[in-house]
Amino acid sequence: MKCENDILSNFELMAELSTKFTGEENEKEFMKKLLSVAIESIPEAEAGTIWLIDNTLYKAVAGYNYNDDVVKNLVVPLEDAYIYKYIDFVDIIEIKSFEEFHSPSKLFKDTVKTLHAKHESMITLAYPLKVAGKVKGHIYIDNFKLKKFSETAKKSLKIFGSFASTFLTLKSLRDEEKNANELNSIYLSFITHEVRTPLTAILGYAESILRGKDELSKEEIVDLVKRIYMSSKHMNSLISDLSTFNKLNREEELNITELHLKFLIYESISIVEPQLSPEVELNIKFKENIPEMIETDPLKMKQILVNIVGNAIKYTDRGYVNVNVDFDEKTKEYIILVKDSGPGMPEDKLEDIFKPFVRLAKNKPGSGLGLAIVKKLIEKLKGRINIESKIDFGTTIELRFPQKIN
Repeated sequence: MKCENDILSNFELMAELSTKFTGEENEKEFMKKLLSVAIESIPEAEAGTIWLIDNTLYKAVAGYNYNDDVVKNLVVPLEDAYIYKYIDFVDIIEIKSFEEFHSPSKLFKDTVKTLHAKHESMITLAYPLKVAGKVKGHIYIDNFKLKKFSETAKKSLKIFGSFASTFLTLKSLRDEEKNANELNSIYLSFITHEVRTPLTAILGYAESILRGKDELSKEEIVDLVKRIYMSSKHMNSLISDLSTFNKLNREEELNITELHLKFLIYESISIVEPQLSPEVELNIKFKENIPEMIETDPLKMKQILVNIVGNAIKYTDRGYVNVNVDFDEKTKEYIILVKDSGPGMPEDKLEDIFKPFVRLAKNKPGSGLGLAIVKKLIEKLKGRINIESKIDFGTTIELRFPQKIN
């Protein structure tokens, strides 16, 4: 009778949760809400966590009956996580003791110790969260007294896991639709404004030549032809950027190879260094004892560095452009910090700069696709980007790339 009541209670709580589910919730908030309902409704569950895969990292996004400050800092390279060897499992994973959380990674062992510092023993159930058949994370429930979870607990966890998977799937579809609608609107705006401007200029200069061919001097005609050439060159650049952006929106294979990071960085910077103002100092520093080799797509990595360092150089008239390279032992990521003393950007505009065709500096030529392309490339390389800037105080961009791409 108790099991029947538990199951009925589960469904009642799930029904209550469903009434609050709109697909618009913040991911972390929803996962925390769902996890709390799961722990409270599964009698054997004393605590739990939800972890999601973020490129090459495995991150805790919600915890219940655990210290929130500890949970929010739980992140390990995916390949170092205990669950990695079960990454293709689509059913319940049962972990019967702390000893089973064996991993070659000291970082992962330390993470487990931090989370369970007060517990002498533990059993765990994990269930995969999936989107389009691909594992995107796991929901875990823990017990610190029992030897084994019941079949009812396993069935209940599957229900909650499936609900979390539904949320992630709907969120993914919603994001795709939103991005597609925004992109269509942006393309229309790009064609009607950005491309039309140089095209109108070309037509105007050409008409001036045709109308005044008998009256214009040779120098005047040459000047108009130069203007036509510059406008044509600008339009060609816009179309080239648009073509690159379109290619990145389609699936494209990566050409992964192992190479020397320092060589790649110096080679990339040498491309844009000639644009450096005489009043700007370029400094490149590598932290001591960082790993020398990186496994990545060198062409895409070079495109990213050329764009980011090139922008810093282009917009900095005096002062400095600093490039500092470090390595995060915890996440196994290279950190490339690009800091300049340029004019800076409004803090309230930073969220928009990665959107296609957004140009904050209207006095500088360009399609506004540079940073949008960079963001796409970084995503393909399983990396991350963060930007801080303030008017008159320069800009700092942090790039993070995994040492290896899974």
